[in-house]
Amino acid sequence: MPWIAWVAIVGIIVFGLTQVISMVTGRPLPGGSGTSEELEELRKRIKKLEKAHSAGELDPPRVPSKAEENMAAEDRWRLDMLETRLEELEKRNKPDDGA
Repeated sequence: MPWIAWVAIVGIIVFGLTQVISMVTGRPLPGGSGTSEELEELRKRIKKLEKAHSAGELDPPRVPSKAEENMAAEDRWRLDMLETRLEELEKRNKPDDGA
């Protein structure tokens, strides 16, 4: 392999290692896009959600039943039909510009 390929391979490995180390330690790299204020805000939100979950304030996650999925699909279909009907009525009541 030419020497330039080795330089590229070593660069990729070093970049990958720095990313893994920064994720493990939880510290962002210098010049990275993550700021400490954003991280602190996210940590506060996570703690708040964990407290609400442990206190039983949040509903447990569940999979919707087939009947609920069918109802949602039917509601979406009805909404689409009503929007189409409204557009048709607006077209009929709109005065013609050219005539």
